Amino acid sequence: MTKLRDKMKEEMALRHFAPGTQSQYLRAVIKLAVYYNKSPAKLSEQELRAFLLFMAKQEHCSASTYNVMLHGLKFFYRTVLGNKILAFEFPCMREAQRLPDILSQEEVTLIIKATRNIKHRTLLILIYGAGLRASEAGSLRARDIDRDRRCIHVREGKGRKDRYVPLSPVMLNALQDYWKACRVREAKTDNPLIFPGDQGSALSASSVGAIYTRSKKQVGIQKQGGVHALRHAFATHSLEAGADLYAINKILGHAAMSSTVRYLRMTDKTLQMVESPVERLNL
Repeated sequence: MTKLRDKMKEEMALRHFAPGTQSQYLRAVIKLAVYYNKSPAKLSEQELRAFLLFMAKQEHCSASTYNVMLHGLKFFYRTVLGNKILAFEFPCMREAQRLPDILSQEEVTLIIKATRNIKHRTLLILIYGAGLRASEAGSLRARDIDRDRRCIHVREGKGRKDRYVPLSPVMLNALQDYWKACRVREAKTDNPLIFPGDQGSALSASSVGAIYTRSKKQVGIQKQGGVHALRHAFATHSLEAGADLYAINKILGHAAMSSTVRYLRMTDKTLQMVESPVERLNL
């Protein structure tokens, strides 16, 4: 299994798979090997089918988890082993079309104000203000802030794509106040990280999430979701304020417009455009 694992890593690296994808795909193959206690290369189609049925029925894994596992196994059999048949015919599980809880502007305000640490507060302001992902915000460097053009250069976001996002006056003032107060003492280069972690490296997405969760809990907000909720809130609030859908798509860095269109289902404006027929009853 060690040689197959190394080959799978090489094949994924050659295709520039994201680190998270590589980890999930490897985990799927390892889980299969542990389940049968033998190399996946020696398994039959019936054994693979039995494993997938076990995962779907007895493990009760979510549709998204199951589908990622299935994609990982398909990649292993088709690309690593060169088996064009095994794992090819198994269908993905239909995923529920759930909508995330959306924070109101008042709730976003409470969360940011509850974040007393100026570094952490500035971080959350930028995530909400520009619709950034947690990993993107944690990796920002001084050169990424363009004061003259009032924009932020996001480098190698999801899909390793660069993009520009707006830098509003409130965001710029927050950055300037933070920079004056902290000066990022760890910085010894011309292009320091804006939000360095304890070891001087980029602040991880999990650390950013912990900051958000702590402030959210402090103000007693019960809505589900982690720090990504600020990105959802940015998109929804921008659309409610009349922003162009195409512009939101580019700011968020979505590869497909369909990913942005779903925010139309979350806006108050969409709901307010339809008058309930109950209003026309003589009650």
